[in-house]
Amino acid sequence: MAKNVEQTECRKVKWSIWIVWLLRVVVGGTFIFSGFVKAVDPWVSIYKFGEYFVSFGLHGFDSLLLFMAVFVAVIEFTLGVFLFLGIYRKVAPIATLAMMLVMLPLTLFIALTNNVADCGCFGDVVVISNWASFGKNVIITAALCYLLKYNSRVKNIYGFAVQWMVAMASVAYVLAIAMAGYFYQPLIDFRPFPVGTKISCDESGNGDADMSGNYGFIYEKNGIQHEFSLDSLPDESWTFVERKELLPELSNVEKTGYMRSVSVLGDNYENADSVILNNGEQVLFLFPDLNDVVISFTYLINELYDFCQAHGIDVIGLTSGNHDAIQEWNDLSMASYKMYRMDDSELKMLARGNPAAVYLRDGIIVWKRTLQSISIEKVSTADSMDDLTSDFDPKRWLYLFTTIYGAFLLFILIINRTHIIVKFSWRRVKNKSK
Repeated sequence: MAKNVEQTECRKVKWSIWIVWLLRVVVGGTFIFSGFVKAVDPWVSIYKFGEYFVSFGLHGFDSLLLFMAVFVAVIEFTLGVFLFLGIYRKVAPIATLAMMLVMLPLTLFIALTNNVADCGCFGDVVVISNWASFGKNVIITAALCYLLKYNSRVKNIYGFAVQWMVAMASVAYVLAIAMAGYFYQPLIDFRPFPVGTKISCDESGNGDADMSGNYGFIYEKNGIQHEFSLDSLPDESWTFVERKELLPELSNVEKTGYMRSVSVLGDNYENADSVILNNGEQVLFLFPDLNDVVISFTYLINELYDFCQAHGIDVIGLTSGNHDAIQEWNDLSMASYKMYRMDDSELKMLARGNPAAVYLRDGIIVWKRTLQSISIEKVSTADSMDDLTSDFDPKRWLYLFTTIYGAFLLFILIINRTHIIVKFSWRRVKNKSK
Protein backbone atom coordinates (compact mmCIF):
# COMPACT_ATOMS: atom_id res chain seq x y z
CA MET A 1 0.00 0.00 0.00
CA ALA A 2 2.76 2.41 0.99
CA LYS A 3 4.64 1.49 -2.18
CA ASN A 4 1.61 2.32 -4.34
CA VAL A 5 1.22 5.69 -2.61
CA GLU A 6 4.89 6.40 -3.18
CA GLN A 7 4.61 5.51 -6.86
CA THR A 8 1.54 7.73 -7.24
CA GLU A 9 3.36 10.65 -5.61
CA CYS A 10 6.35 10.04 -7.85
CA ARG A 11 4.14 10.16 -10.96
CA LYS A 12 2.56 13.40 -9.71
CA VAL A 13 5.99 14.96 -9.27
CA LYS A 14 7.03 13.90 -12.77
CA TRP A 15 3.83 15.30 -14.27
CA SER A 16 4.33 18.51 -12.33
CA ILE A 17 7.84 18.87 -13.72
CA TRP A 18 6.61 18.37 -17.30
CA ILE A 19 3.77 20.85 -16.80
CA VAL A 20 6.15 23.45 -15.38
CA TRP A 21 8.49 23.11 -18.35
CA LEU A 22 5.58 23.26 -20.78
CA LEU A 23 4.24 26.43 -19.17
CA ARG A 24 7.72 27.92 -19.06
CA VAL A 25 8.08 27.40 -22.79
CA VAL A 26 4.56 28.55 -23.73
CA VAL A 27 4.20 31.53 -21.39
CA GLY A 28 7.85 32.53 -21.60
CA GLY A 29 7.81 32.18 -25.38
CA THR A 30 4.69 34.34 -25.60
CA PHE A 31 6.32 37.14 -23.59
CA ILE A 32 9.57 36.85 -25.56
CA PHE A 33 7.65 37.14 -28.84
CA SER A 34 5.51 40.01 -27.57
CA GLY A 35 8.51 41.94 -26.23
CA PHE A 36 10.59 41.27 -29.33
CA VAL A 37 8.04 42.54 -31.86
CA LYS A 38 7.42 45.61 -29.69
CA ALA A 39 11.17 46.27 -29.60
CA VAL A 40 11.56 45.77 -33.35
CA ASP A 41 9.00 48.50 -34.03
CA PRO A 42 8.63 50.73 -30.94
CA TRP A 43 6.61 53.21 -33.02
CA VAL A 44 3.64 50.81 -32.85
CA SER A 45 3.61 51.05 -29.06
CA ILE A 46 4.11 54.82 -29.21
CA TYR A 47 1.05 55.18 -31.43
CA LYS A 48 -0.94 52.67 -29.36
CA PHE A 49 -0.15 54.32 -26.01
CA GLY A 50 -1.15 57.61 -27.61
CA GLU A 51 -4.51 56.05 -28.51
CA TYR A 52 -4.92 54.79 -24.95
CA PHE A 53 -4.31 58.23 -23.48
CA VAL A 54 -6.74 59.87 -25.91
CA SER A 55 -9.42 57.25 -25.22
CA PHE A 56 -9.07 57.85 -21.46
CA GLY A 57 -9.10 61.62 -21.92
CA LEU A 58 -5.49 62.01 -20.76
CA HIS A 59 -3.30 64.66 -22.37
CA GLY A 60 0.21 66.01 -21.92
CA PHE A 61 1.97 62.63 -21.72
CA ASP A 62 3.54 62.65 -25.20
CA SER A 63 7.04 62.97 -23.76
CA LEU A 64 6.58 59.65 -21.95
CA LEU A 65 5.45 57.64 -24.95
CA LEU A 66 8.93 56.55 -26.10
CA PHE A 67 10.00 55.61 -22.57
CA MET A 68 6.82 53.58 -22.04
CA ALA A 69 7.14 51.82 -25.41
CA VAL A 70 10.74 50.74 -24.78
CA PHE A 71 10.13 49.94 -21.10
CA VAL A 72 7.24 47.59 -21.87
CA ALA A 73 9.24 45.85 -24.63
CA VAL A 74 12.25 45.35 -22.33
CA ILE A 75 10.16 44.12 -19.39
CA GLU A 76 8.12 41.68 -21.48
CA PHE A 77 11.14 40.26 -23.30
CA THR A 78 13.29 39.94 -20.18
CA LEU A 79 10.58 38.34 -18.07
CA GLY A 80 9.87 35.99 -20.96
CA VAL A 81 13.53 34.95 -21.00
CA PHE A 82 13.44 34.42 -17.23
CA LEU A 83 10.41 32.15 -17.52
CA PHE A 84 11.64 30.33 -20.62
CA LEU A 85 15.06 29.52 -19.14
CA GLY A 86 13.77 28.94 -15.63
CA ILE A 87 15.98 31.57 -14.00
CA TYR A 88 14.88 33.72 -11.06
CA ARG A 89 12.37 30.96 -10.43
CA LYS A 90 10.53 32.76 -7.61
CA VAL A 91 10.81 36.36 -8.79
CA ALA A 92 9.88 35.80 -12.46
CA PRO A 93 6.35 34.40 -11.91
CA ILE A 94 5.62 37.05 -9.25
CA ALA A 95 6.78 39.95 -11.45
CA THR A 96 4.97 38.61 -14.51
CA LEU A 97 1.79 37.98 -12.55
CA ALA A 98 1.95 41.53 -11.19
CA MET A 99 2.07 42.80 -14.77
CA MET A 100 -0.89 40.63 -15.73
CA LEU A 101 -2.91 41.95 -12.79
CA VAL A 102 -2.64 45.33 -14.48
CA MET A 103 -3.16 44.09 -18.04
CA LEU A 104 -6.10 41.81 -17.26
CA PRO A 105 -8.57 44.50 -16.08
CA LEU A 106 -7.24 46.91 -18.73
CA THR A 107 -7.92 44.48 -21.59
CA LEU A 108 -11.32 43.66 -20.08
CA PHE A 109 -12.20 47.36 -20.04
CA ILE A 110 -11.03 47.77 -23.63
CA ALA A 111 -13.03 44.71 -24.71
CA LEU A 112 -16.16 46.03 -23.05
CA THR A 113 -15.86 49.61 -24.31
CA ASN A 114 -14.07 48.91 -27.61
CA ASN A 115 -12.60 52.41 -27.45
CA VAL A 116 -9.33 51.15 -28.97
CA ALA A 117 -9.35 49.08 -32.16
CA ASP A 118 -6.89 46.48 -30.82
CA CYS A 119 -4.61 46.18 -27.83
CA GLY A 120 -1.37 46.13 -29.83
CA CYS A 121 -0.14 43.12 -27.85
CA PHE A 122 1.92 41.79 -30.76
CA GLY A 123 2.49 44.99 -32.69
CA ASP A 124 1.65 44.81 -36.38
CA VAL A 125 2.69 41.16 -36.63
CA VAL A 126 -0.42 39.55 -35.15
CA VAL A 127 -3.51 41.70 -34.70
CA ILE A 128 -6.15 40.08 -32.49
CA SER A 129 -9.53 41.29 -31.31
CA ASN A 130 -9.99 42.88 -27.91
CA TRP A 131 -11.90 39.90 -26.57
CA ALA A 132 -9.25 37.50 -27.89
CA SER A 133 -6.64 39.62 -26.12
CA PHE A 134 -8.58 39.40 -22.85
CA GLY A 135 -9.00 35.63 -23.23
CA LYS A 136 -5.26 35.27 -23.88
CA ASN A 137 -4.50 37.19 -20.70
CA VAL A 138 -6.88 35.02 -18.66
CA ILE A 139 -5.06 31.88 -19.83
CA ILE A 140 -1.64 33.40 -19.15
CA THR A 141 -2.71 34.52 -15.68
CA ALA A 142 -3.95 31.03 -14.84
CA ALA A 143 -0.67 29.53 -16.08
CA LEU A 144 1.33 32.00 -13.99
CA CYS A 145 -0.66 31.06 -10.88
CA TYR A 146 0.44 27.46 -11.41
CA LEU A 147 4.06 28.55 -11.93
CA LEU A 148 3.87 30.70 -8.83
CA LYS A 149 3.42 27.53 -6.80
CA TYR A 150 5.56 24.99 -8.65
CA ASN A 151 8.18 26.88 -10.68
CA SER A 152 10.72 27.09 -7.87
CA ARG A 153 10.56 23.30 -7.39
CA VAL A 154 11.92 22.59 -10.88
CA LYS A 155 15.59 23.11 -11.70
CA ASN A 156 16.72 25.96 -13.93
CA ILE A 157 19.12 25.97 -16.87
CA TYR A 158 21.54 28.61 -15.59
CA GLY A 159 23.03 28.64 -12.10
CA PHE A 160 22.28 31.37 -9.62
CA ALA A 161 25.72 32.98 -9.97
CA VAL A 162 25.27 33.92 -13.65
CA GLN A 163 21.56 34.74 -13.79
CA TRP A 164 22.29 38.47 -13.63
CA MET A 165 24.49 38.14 -16.73
CA VAL A 166 21.62 36.60 -18.67
CA ALA A 167 19.35 39.40 -17.48
CA MET A 168 21.76 42.17 -18.48
CA ALA A 169 22.44 40.58 -21.87
CA SER A 170 18.69 40.30 -22.54
CA VAL A 171 18.10 43.94 -21.62
CA ALA A 172 21.02 45.10 -23.80
CA TYR A 173 19.81 43.01 -26.75
CA VAL A 174 16.25 44.25 -26.73
CA LEU A 175 17.36 47.84 -26.10
CA ALA A 176 19.68 47.75 -29.12
CA ILE A 177 16.86 46.50 -31.35
CA ALA A 178 14.41 49.09 -29.99
CA MET A 179 16.80 52.01 -30.44
CA ALA A 180 17.60 50.96 -34.01
CA GLY A 181 13.86 50.70 -34.73
CA TYR A 182 13.19 54.13 -33.29
CA PHE A 183 16.14 56.16 -34.61
CA TYR A 184 16.45 54.46 -38.02
CA GLN A 185 13.68 52.06 -39.08
CA PRO A 186 12.39 48.73 -37.72
CA LEU A 187 14.94 45.97 -38.35
CA ILE A 188 12.06 43.78 -39.54
CA ASP A 189 9.34 45.54 -41.52
CA PHE A 190 5.95 44.02 -40.68
CA ARG A 191 4.00 46.78 -42.45
CA PRO A 192 2.40 46.65 -45.93
CA PHE A 193 5.20 48.76 -47.48
CA PRO A 194 8.55 46.99 -47.00
CA VAL A 195 11.57 47.81 -49.13
CA GLY A 196 10.97 46.42 -52.63
CA THR A 197 7.28 47.33 -52.72
CA LYS A 198 6.03 49.23 -55.77
CA ILE A 199 3.61 51.95 -54.78
CA SER A 200 1.26 54.03 -56.88
CA CYS A 201 -1.42 56.61 -56.30
CA ASP A 202 -4.99 55.41 -55.92
CA GLU A 203 -6.86 56.79 -58.91
CA SER A 204 -10.21 56.46 -57.16
CA GLY A 205 -9.02 58.27 -54.05
CA ASN A 206 -10.49 55.67 -51.71
CA GLY A 207 -7.58 53.32 -51.14
CA ASP A 208 -8.79 50.48 -53.36
CA ALA A 209 -7.34 51.28 -56.74
CA ASP A 210 -7.14 48.66 -59.48
CA MET A 211 -9.19 46.16 -57.56
CA SER A 212 -9.57 43.88 -60.55
CA GLY A 213 -5.80 43.40 -60.73
CA ASN A 214 -4.88 43.29 -57.04
CA TYR A 215 -7.82 41.39 -55.55
CA GLY A 216 -9.65 38.14 -56.02
CA PHE A 217 -13.31 37.78 -55.13
CA ILE A 218 -14.74 34.67 -53.49
CA TYR A 219 -18.31 33.74 -54.45
CA GLU A 220 -20.48 30.78 -53.42
CA LYS A 221 -23.14 28.79 -55.25
CA ASN A 222 -24.82 25.57 -54.09
CA GLY A 223 -22.32 25.26 -51.24
CA ILE A 224 -19.33 25.54 -53.58
CA GLN A 225 -16.94 28.49 -53.32
CA HIS A 226 -14.94 29.77 -56.27
CA GLU A 227 -12.64 32.72 -56.90
CA PHE A 228 -13.39 35.15 -59.74
CA SER A 229 -11.87 38.40 -60.88
CA LEU A 230 -14.11 41.45 -60.86
CA ASP A 231 -15.10 41.09 -64.53
CA SER A 232 -15.29 37.28 -64.82
CA LEU A 233 -18.38 36.46 -62.71
CA PRO A 234 -20.45 34.01 -64.84
CA ASP A 235 -23.88 35.16 -63.67
CA GLU A 236 -25.70 36.81 -60.78
CA SER A 237 -26.66 33.50 -59.14
CA TRP A 238 -23.34 33.46 -57.29
CA THR A 239 -23.30 34.99 -53.78
CA PHE A 240 -20.39 37.20 -52.73
CA VAL A 241 -18.44 35.83 -49.71
CA GLU A 242 -15.23 37.81 -49.31
CA ARG A 243 -12.50 39.77 -51.05
CA LYS A 244 -8.91 38.44 -50.99
CA GLU A 245 -5.78 40.47 -51.76
CA LEU A 246 -3.67 38.69 -54.38
CA LEU A 247 -0.41 40.64 -53.98
CA PRO A 248 0.97 39.82 -57.44
CA GLU A 249 4.72 39.81 -57.88
CA LEU A 250 6.10 42.37 -60.32
CA SER A 251 8.44 41.09 -63.00
CA ASN A 252 10.07 44.51 -63.50
CA VAL A 253 10.86 45.14 -59.84
CA GLU A 254 14.52 45.28 -58.90
CA LYS A 255 13.75 43.58 -55.60
CA THR A 256 10.85 41.19 -55.35
CA GLY A 257 7.88 43.15 -54.12
CA TYR A 258 4.20 43.84 -54.41
CA MET A 259 2.02 46.57 -55.84
CA ARG A 260 0.41 48.78 -53.20
CA SER A 261 -1.75 51.84 -53.75
CA VAL A 262 -1.93 54.98 -51.62
CA SER A 263 -4.37 57.87 -51.57
CA VAL A 264 -2.82 61.29 -52.16
CA LEU A 265 -4.82 64.51 -52.18
CA GLY A 266 -3.93 67.91 -53.60
CA ASP A 267 -4.63 71.40 -52.30
CA ASN A 268 -8.32 71.21 -53.13
CA TYR A 269 -8.69 67.77 -51.48
CA GLU A 270 -8.85 66.20 -54.93
CA ASN A 271 -7.08 62.99 -55.79
CA ALA A 272 -3.54 63.56 -57.08
CA ASP A 273 -3.16 60.48 -59.24
CA SER A 274 0.24 61.27 -60.81
CA VAL A 275 2.24 62.32 -57.74
CA ILE A 276 4.05 59.00 -57.25
CA LEU A 277 6.30 58.57 -60.30
CA ASN A 278 6.40 55.24 -62.14
CA ASN A 279 9.79 56.06 -63.64
CA GLY A 280 12.86 57.87 -62.43
CA GLU A 281 14.00 58.67 -58.91
CA GLN A 282 11.85 60.30 -56.25
CA VAL A 283 12.10 61.20 -52.56
CA LEU A 284 9.06 61.44 -50.31
CA PHE A 285 9.29 63.56 -47.18
CA LEU A 286 6.73 62.24 -44.69
CA PHE A 287 5.25 64.45 -41.97
CA PRO A 288 2.57 62.50 -40.05
CA ASP A 289 2.14 65.45 -37.67
CA LEU A 290 3.47 68.82 -38.79
CA ASN A 291 2.84 70.32 -35.35
CA ASP A 292 5.34 67.92 -33.76
CA VAL A 293 8.13 68.36 -36.33
CA VAL A 294 11.17 70.02 -34.75
CA ILE A 295 11.85 73.18 -36.73
CA SER A 296 15.61 72.47 -36.73
CA PHE A 297 14.95 69.66 -39.21
CA THR A 298 14.13 72.24 -41.88
CA TYR A 299 17.81 72.87 -42.60
CA LEU A 300 18.48 69.15 -43.20
CA ILE A 301 15.33 68.80 -45.29
CA ASN A 302 16.26 71.77 -47.46
CA GLU A 303 19.80 70.41 -47.86
CA LEU A 304 18.36 67.07 -48.96
CA TYR A 305 16.07 68.88 -51.36
CA ASP A 306 19.02 70.76 -52.89
CA PHE A 307 20.95 67.48 -53.16
CA CYS A 308 18.02 65.86 -54.98
CA GLN A 309 17.64 68.82 -57.33
CA ALA A 310 21.34 68.63 -58.19
CA HIS A 311 20.95 64.95 -59.06
CA GLY A 312 17.68 65.27 -60.97
CA ILE A 313 15.57 63.57 -58.31
CA ASP A 314 11.93 64.57 -57.84
CA VAL A 315 10.84 65.55 -54.31
CA ILE A 316 7.38 65.85 -52.74
CA GLY A 317 6.12 66.20 -49.18
CA LEU A 318 3.27 64.16 -47.72
CA THR A 319 1.40 65.09 -44.55
CA SER A 320 -1.88 64.50 -42.77
CA GLY A 321 -2.08 68.21 -41.87
CA ASN A 322 -4.77 70.50 -43.23
CA HIS A 323 -4.28 73.41 -45.64
CA ASP A 324 -3.48 75.90 -42.85
CA ALA A 325 -0.88 73.61 -41.29
CA ILE A 326 0.75 73.08 -44.69
CA GLN A 327 0.81 76.81 -45.35
CA GLU A 328 2.39 77.50 -41.96
CA TRP A 329 5.01 74.80 -42.55
CA ASN A 330 5.88 76.23 -45.97
CA ASP A 331 6.32 79.68 -44.43
CA LEU A 332 8.50 78.40 -41.57
CA SER A 333 10.64 75.98 -43.57
CA MET A 334 10.76 77.93 -46.83
CA ALA A 335 9.98 74.62 -48.57
CA SER A 336 10.47 74.58 -52.34
CA TYR A 337 8.89 71.15 -52.78
CA LYS A 338 5.17 70.56 -53.30
CA MET A 339 3.16 69.33 -50.31
CA TYR A 340 0.28 66.86 -50.59
CA ARG A 341 -2.09 65.32 -48.10
CA MET A 342 -2.25 61.65 -47.14
CA ASP A 343 -4.12 59.79 -44.44
CA ASP A 344 -2.24 59.64 -41.14
CA SER A 345 -2.36 55.83 -40.96
CA GLU A 346 -0.94 55.46 -44.48
CA LEU A 347 1.94 57.79 -43.68
CA LYS A 348 2.81 55.76 -40.59
CA MET A 349 2.70 52.53 -42.59
CA LEU A 350 4.97 53.88 -45.31
CA ALA A 351 7.79 54.74 -42.90
CA ARG A 352 8.36 55.38 -39.22
CA GLY A 353 9.43 58.79 -38.02
CA ASN A 354 8.20 62.35 -37.97
CA PRO A 355 9.70 63.41 -40.32
CA ALA A 356 10.92 60.51 -42.43
CA ALA A 357 12.28 60.07 -45.95
CA VAL A 358 11.40 57.37 -48.50
CA TYR A 359 13.51 56.93 -51.63
CA LEU A 360 11.76 55.49 -54.68
CA ARG A 361 13.21 54.29 -57.96
CA ASP A 362 10.59 53.74 -60.68
CA GLY A 363 7.95 53.78 -57.94
CA ILE A 364 9.72 51.05 -55.96
CA ILE A 365 10.80 51.63 -52.37
CA VAL A 366 14.60 51.39 -52.27
CA TRP A 367 15.16 52.62 -48.73
CA LYS A 368 13.49 54.60 -45.96
CA ARG A 369 14.89 56.35 -42.92
CA THR A 370 13.91 58.72 -40.17
CA LEU A 371 15.43 62.10 -40.94
CA GLN A 372 17.10 62.20 -37.53
CA SER A 373 19.28 59.27 -38.67
CA ILE A 374 20.68 61.21 -41.67
CA SER A 375 23.46 63.66 -40.88
CA ILE A 376 24.25 66.89 -42.70
CA GLU A 377 27.81 65.61 -43.19
CA LYS A 378 26.55 62.53 -45.00
CA VAL A 379 24.41 64.65 -47.32
CA SER A 380 27.34 66.95 -48.13
CA THR A 381 29.70 64.06 -48.97
CA ALA A 382 27.27 61.71 -50.74
CA ASP A 383 27.52 61.07 -54.47
CA SER A 384 24.17 59.27 -54.79
CA MET A 385 21.04 58.52 -52.81
CA ASP A 386 22.36 55.07 -51.95
CA ASP A 387 25.26 56.68 -50.09
CA LEU A 388 22.81 58.26 -47.65
CA THR A 389 21.79 54.89 -46.25
CA SER A 390 25.04 52.93 -46.62
CA ASP A 391 25.49 52.87 -42.83
CA PHE A 392 22.16 51.14 -42.16
CA ASP A 393 21.54 47.51 -43.12
CA PRO A 394 18.54 46.18 -41.11
CA LYS A 395 19.15 42.48 -41.80
CA ARG A 396 22.84 42.70 -40.99
CA TRP A 397 22.19 44.65 -37.80
CA LEU A 398 19.56 42.17 -36.61
CA TYR A 399 21.82 39.22 -37.45
CA LEU A 400 24.73 40.86 -35.61
CA PHE A 401 22.72 41.71 -32.49
CA THR A 402 21.13 38.25 -32.34
CA THR A 403 24.40 36.40 -32.97
CA ILE A 404 26.21 38.31 -30.22
CA TYR A 405 23.32 37.75 -27.81
CA GLY A 406 22.98 34.04 -28.58
CA ALA A 407 26.75 33.46 -28.47
CA PHE A 408 27.01 35.22 -25.10
CA LEU A 409 24.21 33.12 -23.59
CA LEU A 410 25.81 29.94 -24.90
CA PHE A 411 29.24 30.96 -23.58
CA ILE A 412 27.82 31.69 -20.12
CA LEU A 413 25.95 28.37 -20.12
CA ILE A 414 29.07 26.40 -21.00
CA ILE A 415 31.19 28.17 -18.38
CA ASN A 416 28.47 27.84 -15.74
CA ARG A 417 27.62 24.19 -16.33
CA THR A 418 30.99 22.68 -17.32
CA HIS A 419 31.50 21.28 -13.82
CA ILE A 420 28.24 19.33 -14.10
CA ILE A 421 29.31 17.81 -17.41
CA VAL A 422 32.69 16.90 -15.92
CA LYS A 423 31.03 15.31 -12.86
CA PHE A 424 28.62 13.32 -15.00
CA SER A 425 31.40 12.11 -17.30
CA TRP A 426 33.61 11.16 -14.32
CA ARG A 427 30.80 9.12 -12.77
CA ARG A 428 30.25 7.24 -16.02
CA VAL A 429 33.95 6.44 -16.26
CA LYS A 430 34.00 5.20 -12.67
CA ASN A 431 30.90 3.05 -13.18
CA LYS A 432 32.42 1.44 -16.28
CA SER A 433 35.68 0.72 -14.49
CA LYS A 434 33.78 -1.16 -11.78
